[in-house]
Amino acid sequence: MKKFKRVTPEQVGVSSKAVLQLLDELESGSTEPHGIIIMRHGKICAEGAWKPYALGINHGMQSFTKTYSATAIGIACRMGLLSLDEKLTDIFPGKGQQQPFTDQLTVRNLLRMGTGMQSLPGFDGDWVDNFLRHPIEKQPGSAFFYNSVGSTMLGAIIRQKTGKTLHEFLSACLFPKIGINADHLGWMRLPDGMEIGGSGLFATLEDNLRLMKLYLDGGVCDGERILSEEYVKLATSKQIDNGPGPSPEASSGYGFQMWMCSRPGCFRADGAMGQYGFVAPKEDMVIILHQTMDGPQADTVLSYFYHLLDNGVDRNPGTEADACALKRRLSCLSLAAPHYGPYGNKDGFSGSWKVTDGRFHMGLVTGGIMQRYFPTAPIERFTVEFDGDECILTIQEGGRVQRLAAGMDGSARRNTVVFPLSPVSMLDIGCSFEKEDVLLFECRMPETCYAYQLRMTLGENGLTIEKTYTNCDPEPDAVHQAAAVRE
Repeated sequence: MKKFKRVTPEQVGVSSKAVLQLLDELESGSTEPHGIIIMRHGKICAEGAWKPYALGINHGMQSFTKTYSATAIGIACRMGLLSLDEKLTDIFPGKGQQQPFTDQLTVRNLLRMGTGMQSLPGFDGDWVDNFLRHPIEKQPGSAFFYNSVGSTMLGAIIRQKTGKTLHEFLSACLFPKIGINADHLGWMRLPDGMEIGGSGLFATLEDNLRLMKLYLDGGVCDGERILSEEYVKLATSKQIDNGPGPSPEASSGYGFQMWMCSRPGCFRADGAMGQYGFVAPKEDMVIILHQTMDGPQADTVLSYFYHLLDNGVDRNPGTEADACALKRRLSCLSLAAPHYGPYGNKDGFSGSWKVTDGRFHMGLVTGGIMQRYFPTAPIERFTVEFDGDECILTIQEGGRVQRLAAGMDGSARRNTVVFPLSPVSMLDIGCSFEKEDVLLFECRMPETCYAYQLRMTLGENGLTIEKTYTNCDPEPDAVHQAAAVRE
């Protein structure tokens, strides 16, 4: 695979002091940063990850996935397999039903979130047929409606046209050409095996950098044209009006599965909770950021990028001391460690327990439409043991038994876990006594945006268990509380 050259920021006209300021802003409390890469003039000038996240660990991309799906469509168009104005009813004969505007539902309108739908179809049963039967209430192309199921339909189009899955097609026609290791990527999938093309990709910072650099470079990589110049122009420019939105960054226009930014000429791939692939063509710069961010903070976080462009590119050069300080800072980025509290009522918690009321999970159960294809069986029984500086939690769920270690020394232990229909396999757990009769597990899935606390309180009648997310909460209320009695 082609390796990118690593340089200091000053070697490509970027101020190390301004990058330090960007790190300060990201750590100021408006977001929880996980990892960042900055590229200018085709060279990486800054990269780092906040432990326990790491540069080489895949991260859930949420809707950043849409840009990969759209890229597959662009490649298929260039290969002559498909056209932007091809009707979905022609691509999927025998699916759906005739209704007003059916003939105007095209690939182009899928790409620009202009399906004319005003609600989301589901993934139950024959979900492609369901999509094509779903009410089209407005003329396609006339109104923006964010439709992640429509984005997954892009992968279904690739499968229909090529006989390959979305991942297989991209593995043949994109990933090796731009330097992405296809075997390392992960996907959430539907029960029929279809990749979740609207939100299901797990990729690294550099994977995303390579994709966005392809768009910055007009669809060409190492002299080979992968996307047509016309498709890149359409994808990275306003194709539909998405205003008025809740903020300037949510209403500056939408291209092909990418958002236009409030800063003229800039565009971004954008996943929920702030997975950004930000491109500033004028400055010849790409910034990739993984994070967990509340939606209302999007404008704030993107403004940090604008500060860097305005104050740190081709002006106010940093000093050698700034460059050294930035190198040290990037090498030791870290989120807060778990709490330390090894002393409490270990005898009271030790032993076997049976869940008698409510539900709780050590995994992730997402709500709404996601819940339909990412199920997790609730914990039925569990045991608690204390062994030196670890607490061992052995859980039984859905006929499976998993042994989970939690560090009680102020550090987490990394566990390998299995979640159905998902590539997520890491669960970091720290444990402490919050009070004499309160045992706190601090849990993080470092391939995702999510972290939560599992608080067990010992009482006369057994344990009460409460699960609280420390950032965005993706779960239905019904899986937040439970009670257990000693077996």
